[in-house]
Amino acid sequence: MKQQRADAEADVEVSAQSIDWLREVDGQLMRNREDPEGPNAWVAIARTPAPTGRRGKLILGFGESAEEAASAAESSWRQVWGGMSAMH
Repeated sequence: MKQQRADAEADVEVSAQSIDWLREVDGQLMRNREDPEGPNAWVAIARTPAPTGRRGKLILGFGESAEEAASAAESSWRQVWGGMSAMH
């Protein structure tokens, strides 16, 4: 029981950090709620910095909550940016 509570608290902290990260990179959150009875659908949108002479990469993160979408976008952004930085 204690482990489950600790895991839940860690997830909340990671989610809050992801939302903060999205703000730092001037990202956006969008919610698709065309059908009020339908499932939640969130999209987080961010762009990597543009290397010299090139465009930044557009990153999308999807989730059932804003936090889940932001966390997915952050994870993808870090992976892509790490690969782009290694090439320079």
